[in-house]
Amino acid sequence: MPADQRLRDALRLILEDEGESRPERWHGTTAVYPANWRDEGYVDYFYRRDTILVRADDAELVFRTLRDDSTPEDERSPIIPELVAIDVLPVIDGVTALVWRYGRDFRRVSEGRHGMLGGSEFGGEYDRQYTDDDPLSVPNVLAELDRRAGPGKGTPDHGLPYCGNGHPCPATEPACVPGKAACPEPPVSTGICCGTRGWDGRDVFVGVVDGGLVDGVQVWPWMAGVTGEAEDPFMAGNGRIKPYACHGTFVAGCVRCVAPKAKVHVKKAEYIDNRPHAGMAYEHEIIQKMNELMDCGAEVIVCEFDGFTRFHRPMLTFNTFYDRRLRHLNVVIVAPAGNDTTYKPTFPAAYSWVIGVGALSADGNSRASFSNYGGWVDVYAPGVDLVNAFAVGDYECFEDPVPHEQRHFDGLASWSGTSFSAPLVAGMIAARMSGTGENAPLAADSLLRLARSQALPGVGPVLYPHQVCATPRRPCRPTCDCDCTH
Repeated sequence: MPADQRLRDALRLILEDEGESRPERWHGTTAVYPANWRDEGYVDYFYRRDTILVRADDAELVFRTLRDDSTPEDERSPIIPELVAIDVLPVIDGVTALVWRYGRDFRRVSEGRHGMLGGSEFGGEYDRQYTDDDPLSVPNVLAELDRRAGPGKGTPDHGLPYCGNGHPCPATEPACVPGKAACPEPPVSTGICCGTRGWDGRDVFVGVVDGGLVDGVQVWPWMAGVTGEAEDPFMAGNGRIKPYACHGTFVAGCVRCVAPKAKVHVKKAEYIDNRPHAGMAYEHEIIQKMNELMDCGAEVIVCEFDGFTRFHRPMLTFNTFYDRRLRHLNVVIVAPAGNDTTYKPTFPAAYSWVIGVGALSADGNSRASFSNYGGWVDVYAPGVDLVNAFAVGDYECFEDPVPHEQRHFDGLASWSGTSFSAPLVAGMIAARMSGTGENAPLAADSLLRLARSQALPGVGPVLYPHQVCATPRRPCRPTCDCDCTH
């Protein structure tokens, strides 16, 4: 069936050029599989055009296979012809990227430079009349590489949105909060649990990989001291708030509501090239920001980018990140499960070493209608009509059912999505760490045990923000704020 309007609205921000079409605007931009998604009505995954990721140990094998240079010259049938220039794009230790045609740096192409790995030609018509279903497109190159070298030797550089299948994330567009005196939801924790203080995340470093931090929101008491790489939330020209703007700010606020004394820092993963409103970044960019947070000493990391992958397989960059670095450290990764109402796994949430978080309904007694689900989702937390920090200004809705509706914000917004359930769980881990002295994995394990013990039928393990001490919901006295068993 043809794509619905909601999917078309979201993909317009990701795939379409704005304003004057210039060659530099389509180098390194995102393509979608299948290429005929409008007719098929769905998206399998997003990827960086004419770019593949390979393990450093396999790079030579992959390159030789692409050129087919192990075959006698008169019998060769290269996947990428020898005259087509191929460059190298550094990623992280253990992973590199091979790029050609529209994946190459625009300056190198325009100056006619030879490829770093040989070749001098562009490999197609340099007139923007490209197709994402020709022999040199990433899906076709990878299909042939799989056949000749074996599955998994190369993977796409996936584009990961704030959700799975290209649908907007959060599950709703930001809504206005009546009055300037509104408080966040969930409320800011007192840091008191079982009558004792210290359950507030003090001295715990929580890192967030998102779209950056909006300046000025630190005026809200619970946001004081939150730091991050700056995000400009306003469109050039009309001054309206951009689609997906303030997402990282809202997420940081969710962490702080549960862990008000935690050190929170937001890293900005640059959006896909020349698509400033896309709400999407490439996996190589995201993993680099996670690496930077590890360098800074982060103990809990919230990765807000999550999506579908080719054949629903794990991503090469994240696999290498875990094998070479994360598995040796006491760091916990938390990620949203996505808002596509599907059981299909999204990554990184579906990794066994990542806490994938789904969303509960407003009353907390069922799964939110938009939340992804399945055995790969580790826990569900509140994710409907949360209230937190936002920019001050005007916003124009861009998707059904209220396209072009004008909304004004005074520094707070009401939003829904698994994107905001995830930082609540991260905040709970941080709060428990400060209250018990446990490291991040131990604190996470304690909370997940509680979540499984109070699983909701038809939903799964659940957590609520006040349960940072991970005790069952059996009240011992009227004034007990966490339903402990003391």
